[in-house]
Amino acid sequence: MANELFKNFPEVRYTLSNGKIVTIKDFFRKAKLEGTQLNQVIDYTVYELQEGERPDIVASKLYGNGDLHWTLFLANDITNYYDWHMDTSTFENYMKSTYPGQFLVASTSTDIVSSTSKFLIGEDITQGTRKGKILKVDPTYNRILVETTNGQKFVANQAVTGASSTKVFTPSSVANGVDGVAYYYDPDAIDKEFRYNNNSTGTYQPRTYYEKEYEDNEARRKIKVIKPEFIRRVVSEFERVMSV
Repeated sequence: MANELFKNFPEVRYTLSNGKIVTIKDFFRKAKLEGTQLNQVIDYTVYELQEGERPDIVASKLYGNGDLHWTLFLANDITNYYDWHMDTSTFENYMKSTYPGQFLVASTSTDIVSSTSKFLIGEDITQGTRKGKILKVDPTYNRILVETTNGQKFVANQAVTGASSTKVFTPSSVANGVDGVAYYYDPDAIDKEFRYNNNSTGTYQPRTYYEKEYEDNEARRKIKVIKPEFIRRVVSEFERVMSV
């Protein structure tokens, strides 16, 4: 059976969202190559994932065999485990680890980077008794991303100073990393996915990292699944390819 063939796949190390490192079978590469051929001989339907449904649970529900979860990755061209819909807890942990710190937003980009001075990634930064370290310098959005080092949150309308650069500016606003602006979009445009770096017209709307990631994750609820009447054919073809 297909799960027996997995013994022959190379192993790769994979880091989970909680930091734990596990060893998994790297079967995605060959499976992806065969996707186009299989599309010519099988039929799909759409399945909407419920909260917390893992691939093996879906495979068991559809095909009576949780070991056929790999067919879901094949059908949806998934090569990264984070491309599977995340439940609420996993999603929140992912957001916290992916978008840490606070954005300190300036009035102009020259507050961040100018011809004579600029903030530096990795340098210490202070605001009164508040202390932190710069994680990112982003003049496109007039901001720096900082992580507090003494537990005190940075605030707006008080000057911050870089220890190495000695550059100083007063943030006009502060936002948690997850609430930072990912891009701007035109709410009146037909294609609302067209992205802008700034609100130059005064009519564009900001989309935060949280909003973007949430929408992307929700879109992953709907997946293609191989119709049950075709599943044995797919497994047989996959076994044939893997045995070559």
